[in-house]
Amino acid sequence: MPPVAPFLEQHCTECHDGDVKKGGLDLSALKFAPDDKKNFDTWVKVFDRVGKGEMPPAKKPRPEAGDQRQFLAALKTPLSGYERAQQANNGRTLLRRLNRTEYENTVHDLLGISLPLKHILPEDTPMHGFDTVAEGLRFSQLQIEKYLEAADAALDAAIVLSRRPEGINKRYSYKDEPAIRKNLDTPPGTLSDKTNPKSGHRVMFRETDKEVIMFTTGDYLVGLKQCRIPGPGLYRIRLSGNAFQTEGQPLTVMVYANNYKLKRLLSYCELPADKPREFEFTARLDGTEHIVVNCDYVGRDKKGQNIYNVGAAEFQGSGIAMQWIEVEGPLASEWPPASLKKALGDVPLKELDEKQRKFRDGKPLGYELAPQDVRQSVSTGLQSFASRAFRRPLEADEAAPYIALATQALDAGRGFEEAMRLGLRAILTSPAFLLLEEHPGRLSPYAVASRLSYFLTSSMPDDELMKAAASGQILKSAVLKAQTERLLKSPRSAAFVTNFVGQWLELRNIDATAPDAKLYPEYDMLLKLGMVTETEAFFSELLKHNLPVANFIQSDFAMLNNRLAEHYEVPGISGEQFRRVSLPAGSPRGGVLTHASVLKVTANGTVTSPVLRGAWVMKHLLGQPPPPPPASVGGIEPDTRGSTTIREQLTKHRDSESCASCHKNIDPPGFALESFDVIGGYRENYRSNEKGANAKRKLRGQNIWQYKEGLPVDASGELADGRTFKDIRDFKQLLLGQQDQVLRALAGSLVTYGTGAGIQFADREAIDTIANQTQAEGSGLRTLVHAVVQSPLFLSK
Repeated sequence: MPPVAPFLEQHCTECHDGDVKKGGLDLSALKFAPDDKKNFDTWVKVFDRVGKGEMPPAKKPRPEAGDQRQFLAALKTPLSGYERAQQANNGRTLLRRLNRTEYENTVHDLLGISLPLKHILPEDTPMHGFDTVAEGLRFSQLQIEKYLEAADAALDAAIVLSRRPEGINKRYSYKDEPAIRKNLDTPPGTLSDKTNPKSGHRVMFRETDKEVIMFTTGDYLVGLKQCRIPGPGLYRIRLSGNAFQTEGQPLTVMVYANNYKLKRLLSYCELPADKPREFEFTARLDGTEHIVVNCDYVGRDKKGQNIYNVGAAEFQGSGIAMQWIEVEGPLASEWPPASLKKALGDVPLKELDEKQRKFRDGKPLGYELAPQDVRQSVSTGLQSFASRAFRRPLEADEAAPYIALATQALDAGRGFEEAMRLGLRAILTSPAFLLLEEHPGRLSPYAVASRLSYFLTSSMPDDELMKAAASGQILKSAVLKAQTERLLKSPRSAAFVTNFVGQWLELRNIDATAPDAKLYPEYDMLLKLGMVTETEAFFSELLKHNLPVANFIQSDFAMLNNRLAEHYEVPGISGEQFRRVSLPAGSPRGGVLTHASVLKVTANGTVTSPVLRGAWVMKHLLGQPPPPPPASVGGIEPDTRGSTTIREQLTKHRDSESCASCHKNIDPPGFALESFDVIGGYRENYRSNEKGANAKRKLRGQNIWQYKEGLPVDASGELADGRTFKDIRDFKQLLLGQQDQVLRALAGSLVTYGTGAGIQFADREAIDTIANQTQAEGSGLRTLVHAVVQSPLFLSK
């Protein structure tokens, strides 16, 4: 037992003894048994509560500063010592497998394919906030079955011996679209039902020599059905169009792929008013889809009249004029595709002519594999593939089981391709491929290369990383820094931004709730996409320019495109591209707290909750997650009538002392964010379904109000230390006083994400070292990432 009993007897056991047991804690009977996890965690909790000054409580006499330091030191040494001994024997990180995203990316890079795969695999279980943590990445029988299924799908996509697809490269006009042509050519007033005089035909489009003007959002009318996609692959899509009758305002057009079961957004662009714009993008199509163009905020004029009631000839509302669409693909620079060589090795091919035609699954083959020495080709191919798949050189005879499996197939009369498939399938489902190989102590050069690559690209090491590992140079600090910098500059690092930020800030929960359409009629798909993209772009901007981490609290700029700028009421922004926009003095925006993405994931679809938002700030920004509420405390029912404010409803949750002790820390950040609604719009009044005046707001020139102005918002509050704020601007200034804590919390999140293990008690000093080094060099985000990679936590198991 560490020498802490005198301190506990003087300051703690009055409330935490066998008689009182406040909070269920009896310190008089608590032994020191760190090998018992529950006991260890209890002592860590005691350490933290005393270290933060939360215990003894404020109403009790405070311990002398020297006594407190002595107590904490006496407790810290054995707790840290125990964990460090465990780490020395077993490492911080458990044996970790690739998560779904890493598996898909790795197979894509390994085989040179783009076939979606992660949807085949079961969902991963996040731990400590991330799906890269080993504790949540366990194996099950179902996963093994799904890995086999995914491996077969990947090999089918890679081993392509068919003839080069004829493909398409054609410009299409909506003037030739059958449904549109029929609508235009049928005389107005023609009865579809001669017994019903109200069934007269309405012409829904206008036609000129160069274009068709559309005033409807109905996909069934604007689907490009005349374009038949020949097969799966990457396609280049170009279009020309402009906004029509919008009083000079642009409109955003969306391009979807639709197979009648699923409609998925491929891309979108802003079309200027009255002047055509050409827009180009590439996207993967699965061969069963057709292309659909759609546009919101058309089909109704200023008087509220619908296109269906007025007809195109008389309609004065907005529309889109489409000149043409071009589709080219599948795009392939070589045939057979490079994936064939990546899977099977450099095996000679024989091109089949008409007389030698062979078929597979009813489709003609264009090529035949023709290895000169089948067995040697199998052995060479599988050894090479296994080394790349395992992300290190093979040990002696390590490839033997896979070669034997393929050789047995040859002996049974199967051909070269089928034998190779068996061996490749076994490699893609082997532990050496699915698991990251790390041993206790300092990581090997190849393990460092893999950890760095999966940290910053969510995929396997590239050739340059593997060369640095092979030479051992990657273990040198300067080389490791150079490789880190290279990856950060690579387009592949977009995976780090998406996957880390999406989990650190919970952006993956953007679809967890659907805003009430009556209260929030302006919410649409483009706004949702813009929410997430803004936060990712903001993180990227800080990372690219090494801006201080304090920008996450408050910044003088935002990353905006036209749709999000409109939502934030920032004028003068056009175009779908996100760019850095300076914020005016006094703006409530700036920093991630006021990002619409964060404000949406911390609210439900109807009302905001200061508790949810305050807990989010404590957990994700300050790294101090509050304890869960007692089971006896109920939730708050949303009040869409506008009779009471959320502040009034929360009062009862702070009546008891046990609730107040937590809510004094949780609620203030949430109150500061009350100036923002459930979709991140700035507000001075709540929205109501029943009470108040009609809202006066327009979007894209259309009146959109369906809700009423409710009670006024009060965004003021008082921190636990007594400091007060009147709104979000004041609160962010107070929070800047805790930017060191934000830096430490972010360092811990990066280490957790990058190493696959949560932060343990013994890791705290290392986290402090990372934060202090970063702070000494200006607190830049890029500096922080480098400090994480160079730390012993990252370079050891």
